[in-house]
Amino acid sequence: MTREEIIQRLTQTVKTMRRLRIIQMFFDFAMIYGVICILTSGALVTMFNRTFTQDNAMTVVFLISLIDLCFAFIRRNHRRDGMKLITGLTGQLNEQEAQLVQLLHRY
Repeated sequence: MTREEIIQRLTQTVKTMRRLRIIQMFFDFAMIYGVICILTSGALVTMFNRTFTQDNAMTVVFLISLIDLCFAFIRRNHRRDGMKLITGLTGQLNEQEAQLVQLLHRY
């Protein structure tokens, strides 16, 4: 794989990880919101403008947390792929390449 192809794939990986992080933050907040609703309610829980029994609300929060966990694993796999791409970069990194490597470590 040429250096240009590695940079292109690395750029795409960073963009994908950025989008995944935003989506995962949405599910993080939804999970926290659900837990707070369950803790502050009685037998009937109103969350996401719907009324649930407490058992059903806990099931919804559990499913949201599973989705969040799946996104965490997807991000981990993208990070691992990015690290493998970085090992393919040989020699001195220019400023753009160093910035991409820093962004990959950030996400």
